[in-house]
Amino acid sequence: MSRKPSLLATAIKTAESPAAEPAAPALFDTPTEPKRSARGQQSAGTYVPPSRANKSAKTHHLPPAYWETLEELSFRTRDDKGKRVTQERLVAEALNLLFAKYNFPVVREDGE
Repeated sequence: MSRKPSLLATAIKTAESPAAEPAAPALFDTPTEPKRSARGQQSAGTYVPPSRANKSAKTHHLPPAYWETLEELSFRTRDDKGKRVTQERLVAEALNLLFAKYNFPVVREDGE
């Protein structure tokens, strides 16, 4: 039975061998492939729930009192069918009120 090659010996050999110098990229060359995929595109194996399709997430750093109040409002608020109103829906409603205040067009969700 033969011995497995040592990982340390392989690492030392590659460190000692002269590395080929990479070609310097031109200043104004455009890459052939984009670094990031376009917004909203998912790889073939990635599952996106229907409730999150065509939506994006944003993070905002606010004092805890804002988030606590939003959670309580969501917990205590019910729609016409008696179901709890989600925080996402409350934030969307608040943003539409803000848009209207500053004379921007409000966003209409499909099915509402």
